[in-house]
Amino acid sequence: MRNTLNTITSRIIKDLRRNATFIIIVAVLWGILNLLFHRFCPVVLICGYPCPGCGITRAFRAFVTLHPVKALHYNPVYPLWLAFLLAAFWTRYVRGKSLKGLYYPLLFTGVLTILVYIYRMIFMFPGDEPMVYVHDNLFSIIRSFF
Repeated sequence: MRNTLNTITSRIIKDLRRNATFIIIVAVLWGILNLLFHRFCPVVLICGYPCPGCGITRAFRAFVTLHPVKALHYNPVYPLWLAFLLAAFWTRYVRGKSLKGLYYPLLFTGVLTILVYIYRMIFMFPGDEPMVYVHDNLFSIIRSFF
């Protein structure tokens, strides 16, 4: 058991070291964007419209704090993303295998996310959080100069 935990830990540390620069850049950008704009999503910051993933962070937070119905409201596809992340963790770190076998589940989850996004844009936008228009975006700032 201890040997298995050491193997899993060493795989995680190896991936963290391999991707350290990217992780640091994303963390710094996340911090700066949240401090300046109180948002992280580049789509919202640039054009003000919600993206297909809008609400997924709030959904995970609501799920972790035992509010699953609220989580489904924020992003109804979050259970599939959660299942995919758990499967990816299990495959990569516990089994030590490649993630190539998860291509089709990822593709299915991505396509379903886009279909749900289209539905939400038709029936929920612009009045139901998180499907709202953000007026303080880059395009509106540029447009105000002209």
